[in-house]
Parts: sequence; C-alpha cells; structure tokens
Amino acid sequence: MDTNAVDKGAVDAGALEQEPARPGPADEAAATVRPRRSGWTTVRQRVISALVMVPPVVAVVIVGWPWFEIMLAIAAAVMAWEWSTVCCGRRGVLGVLLILVAAAVPLMVAPLGGWALLVPLLGVLPALYRVEVDRRRPLWIAAGSLYIGVPAMALAWIHADAGWATVLWLMVVVWATDVFAYVFGRAIGGPHLWPRVSPNKTWAGLIGGVGCATLLGGLAGLALGAPGLTTAGLALLLGLVSQAGDLFESAFKRRFRVKDSGDLIPGHGGLLDRADGLVAAAPLLALILLMTNGLLETRGITTW
Repeated sequence: MDTNAVDKGAVDAGALEQEPARPGPADEAAATVRPRRSGWTTVRQRVISALVMVPPVVAVVIVGWPWFEIMLAIAAAVMAWEWSTVCCGRRGVLGVLLILVAAAVPLMVAPLGGWALLVPLLGVLPALYRVEVDRRRPLWIAAGSLYIGVPAMALAWIHADAGWATVLWLMVVVWATDVFAYVFGRAIGGPHLWPRVSPNKTWAGLIGGVGCATLLGGLAGLALGAPGLTTAGLALLLGLVSQAGDLFESAFKRRFRVKDSGDLIPGHGGLLDRADGLVAAAPLLALILLMTNGLLETRGITTW
C-alpha cells in the first residue's frame, strides 16, 4: 500500500475542507436578491394584531377602575421603555426613572386629582441633574416623561370624569383616522404629505383618514346620544391632531435613525408606533372637556 498516496489524499481532502469553492456569478446575483415583503403581508399582520388587541382593550375600558388604570400604567411603562431605548439605548438609570414616572401617572389621577399633573414633571429632573451614561440626552428623557405621562393622565381623567363611552369614542376617531389614512394612501397614492419625515404618508391618506374619522365620529356621537354635528366637528379636529402626532413620532424616530420604536406589535412596530395618534389627541380632548364643562355630556356618552 502506497502511504504517500494516502498522505496525498488526506492533504487534498484537507485542502478541500479549508478552501471552499468560490461562488460564481449566478450565486452572487442570487445573493443580492433579497426577499421583499408584500404589502398584503403587512395588511394581514395589522388586521390580525387589531383582532387580538382591540377586544380586550375595549373590555377593559368598559370595566373601568382599577383595570383601566392598570392597563394605562402598563402601556405607559412599555412606551417609556421604547422611548428611552430609542434615545439612549438599553442602558442607564434615566430610562428606568422614565418608566417609573410614566407608569405612576394614571394610578395617581384618582387619589391626587389635579395634583397628578406634578407627577410627569418629575421626569424633567434628568434635564437638571445629568446622571451616568445618558447625560448626552437628558432633555429627550425629560420630554419623554411629558410626552407619555400627560396623555396617560388625560385618558385616566377622561375615563373618570366623562365616562368610558367618551374614551371609546376617542379611540374610534383615532383608529378610524389611522386605518383609513393607510387604506386611502395605499389605494390612491399621490403627493406625499411630508416626505422628509415620513415618506409613506400622502395627502390622499390624510384627507381620506380624517374624512372617515369625521363621519364615524359623528355617527358614533349620534348613537351615544350626543349632537352629531358637534361630535363630527370634534372628530375632524382630533383626527388632524392624531395625524400630527403620527408625524411627530416619525420625526422623533428619524432623529435617532430608527425605523420602529420596537417590535412588540406585528405590522406596526412598537406600542409608541401604534399609540402615537392617541397620545396627541387625548390631552386635547381632555382640555376641551375641561374648558367647555361637559361638551359631550348627554345620555350615554359620559357614564353608564
């Protein structure tokens, strides 16, 4: 038996193991072609997410205290975590402080009343005392405390003062604006609303979304016993504000060069991505209700 032949074969085998075949032109072309997610896949994910999320949210809104406030506290904590990770990454004590402040807000509304406004202001402290590794962006953490804490407090106050039906009416308006803006934007296309901030939003989507929200808001108001024209006009205003909130959140993400605030909700991204319209509309509705002393106070839309 020729040992040299055996050794030569072993060497050749080792060489083959260490030097894999180089990819040819066809392989390189195939590697550059990446699978492209269909638009219908995103639509399907959004529909499934809505079917999973909406029923329990509606149930908790109707049940009320303490489950509604607990849901708000959990949602505020999740959004605070997403905000802090976008601003400062997954590290630092400021993010933890933001989470604690945001989560405490809705739970403090009932026992503290108007004094609960002081709770989100605690999140401004990081702007004055720069702590640990997040000292680069303390103002963004402070802004996050107000951005998340004030809407959470507004929703808790609306639920306690105006009733669960008013909260559901607000959600219908915001959800209708978001859903129909997406549908009209994809179906019609056309000029972009603000391509530098959000390249996918169009004027057709804005008009279609706000128009449908106005119609549904008026019909929902009539069903709840409120004046149709009043609720339709209010829905128009809140629809525009919710779209402005969507644009603000897009600008915030673009500022830190991230696509989504998280990956919690399939088809949407993070909870901040899903609730950006509600975050903008809730404080405005609370202010309007406070200034008008019961604008929507009729049979059914306040309490049950």
